[in-house]
Amino acid sequence: MPPEEITEEINIVEDVKELRLNIAEVTNRARTISTNIARGLGGRELALAITKLQEAKMWAGKMLEEIGNPLPEEFRDEPKA
Repeated sequence: MPPEEITEEINIVEDVKELRLNIAEVTNRARTISTNIARGLGGRELALAITKLQEAKMWAGKMLEEIGNPLPEEFRDEPKA
């Protein structure tokens, strides 16, 4: 693999990791808003937005896994047999 391809892959990995951190930050802000709004004022829609943000973070993690950069063991939610 030429050095520029290795550098590109490292940049992609770092960019996706940063994206996941940004998604987590937005998710936390959405949760804060969710705790501060009254029922019936868009709570359901906000809950759906939070779910989709969680899914986006998960799919970005799957992308990292696909390109050979698995999530560290301590962050995995895999059931133990």
